[in-house]
Amino acid sequence: MSIEQNILEKLYHQHFNKTFRTAYLITRDYQLAEDATQEAFLRAFSKLSTLREIEKFGSWISVIAANYSIDLLRKNRKIFLTDQISVHAGSSPDDSPQESWEKNETSREIREALFLLEPGDREILVLKYFNELSIKEIASLIEVPTGTVKSRLFRARKKIRVLVEPSEAGKRQIGEISTKY
Repeated sequence: MSIEQNILEKLYHQHFNKTFRTAYLITRDYQLAEDATQEAFLRAFSKLSTLREIEKFGSWISVIAANYSIDLLRKNRKIFLTDQISVHAGSSPDDSPQESWEKNETSREIREALFLLEPGDREILVLKYFNELSIKEIASLIEVPTGTVKSRLFRARKKIRVLVEPSEAGKRQIGEISTKY
């Protein structure tokens, strides 16, 4: 095995789960997410020489996967609703059963609301909160000004808030998300 092939294999194994999760959160379909992930790695590996900092490979491939996922959705024009995704609610061992249940319920409500958003809104939220990219990183990767990223995040969070409004636990969780920004 050549050194280059070994590096590509390590990058693949190191970033596969995050890349797949990004694609899945946008497409909401296992097969489409699998296709988007494979295509993202093919595209990234073929253009690897254009990446200036290899440390940014994870963020870079997440954006490639997100963009390709949106392209697949546009091409297929399908809406997929599923509850098979696992999003960590952030409950700790010190939480009471009631607190743990509320966090899990809130996570489910936010996940369902996320699936109701347009792909572009889902993409910006996935990159920010699931891939934990900074606004500056997102702006650089999707090639828009930071102000555009901020306004898109604001609008997407507002849409999520409206969708989960009836639930007090959802309001708390959304408030926590918006304070991270």
